[in-house]
Amino acid sequence: MLMNGLIAVYQQLVRWLFHRLYNEFAWSYDVVAWAVSGGYWQRWVRAAEPFLHGRILELGCGPGYLQATLATRPGVVGLDLSPSMLRRAARFGRRLVRADARRLPFADASFDTVCATFPAEYILDPATQAEIRRVLTPDGHLVIVDGGRLEGGYGRFIDAIYRLIWLGRKTGTLPKTVPFGDFMLQVQRVQVADSSVLVMIGKPNVARSEY
Repeated sequence: MLMNGLIAVYQQLVRWLFHRLYNEFAWSYDVVAWAVSGGYWQRWVRAAEPFLHGRILELGCGPGYLQATLATRPGVVGLDLSPSMLRRAARFGRRLVRADARRLPFADASFDTVCATFPAEYILDPATQAEIRRVLTPDGHLVIVDGGRLEGGYGRFIDAIYRLIWLGRKTGTLPKTVPFGDFMLQVQRVQVADSSVLVMIGKPNVARSEY
């Protein structure tokens, strides 16, 4: 019981620090992201780009890395709850919205693609999942990029820090599919130079996809 309590307190502290990073310490985001990714963070985020089409909603757009990549595409919206991050993303995004992903301010079937790169825990909230389903067109799809992995000694160092932060949690064997609300996401690992990321793609109520 004591150990469980310590784990809960420790992980709550980590979440508090991440919240600070997205708000008053947003100015340091680039440096932190570069350090934990071995300089690959922006390339990891851009790994989503080939899988995005039509009208696109990016949840948790952060400082706008993906918005910059999508700047020439029409119908792209970036959403974040942090005013600090949206101010940074304004350099790239043409349409940015401050809102909670659990209460999206868009009509039903507004987007062909909803995407999120390295999302925080909000993505696991059933309310968020229901809202994603609502704003997608019937043939729309969800794209999530996560699970960045570095090769070599620096990658092992970062992995050790991650396990320390989450007290030994490991990802285990890579599944082919993962359930996500009304979605069944197809999972693939995409190579990014000497690193890789997980790309998860799915359509509502469809167990198998063409992706």
